Amino acid sequence: MTRGRTLKVVTIVATLVLWEGIVRLGFVNQIILAAPSDIVAAAAKDGGVFMRAFAVTIAEIVAAIIVAWVLGVVLGVIAGSSHMLAAATAPVLSSIFAIPLIIVYPLLMAWLGIGPLSRIVFGVLSGFFPIALNTIDGVRAIEHRFLVFARSIGASRPQIYARIIFPLALPSIVSGLRIGTGLVVIGVVVTEMLASLGGIGYVISYHRTLFDTGHVYFGIFLALLIAVALNAGLTRLNRRVEVWRTREQESLHG
Repeated sequence: MTRGRTLKVVTIVATLVLWEGIVRLGFVNQIILAAPSDIVAAAAKDGGVFMRAFAVTIAEIVAAIIVAWVLGVVLGVIAGSSHMLAAATAPVLSSIFAIPLIIVYPLLMAWLGIGPLSRIVFGVLSGFFPIALNTIDGVRAIEHRFLVFARSIGASRPQIYARIIFPLALPSIVSGLRIGTGLVVIGVVVTEMLASLGGIGYVISYHRTLFDTGHVYFGIFLALLIAVALNAGLTRLNRRVEVWRTREQESLHG
């Protein structure tokens, strides 16, 4: 084990020991902060329940992410490709994005019920706007000379999108995906906590009413695990995109 890794392990262990001691010695009320041992006990007692709820949340988040990514990128590329369309679309999207979308959820419950569909739709709405806006900005930022050059050598419209627009706009698109994906996770978990009968958010809310702090923190840990895993995946995607974009730019300049 390297020195850096050893230091990380020691830091984590020391933090857990300190955390446990603060709670056990009564410096913080156990209703407010659960000790690590309480979280482990909650996992041992009701781990199966949490895993089933975790699977429901994962399915909802994945469905919402797929729809939000596709709609956001497609609309962003189409709108960004036209100056007039971008000028008309971007301010509207920005204005809607500035509105707290949680006020819309009661309408979604009335229209779609409290099942997974309303939570997925809310997750899509949460992530769609930053993805579309970043994509529009990325497409609009492409230098016009690249498009002129592509047309001058007889490139078709699909070829222009595939070889010019999409590769050069990809960093902005990925940036939008990072923001939008995080908002999708927040949207799904929050709506599970507000009104649902399934998912990790519902389990957190249920145990909160019973003051089962260990269970609440275990649910929070699982929700954070989703966010961390998605962020790690998008970070890896961003690195691959940077390598691919560099190659595409070199081929264009070449």
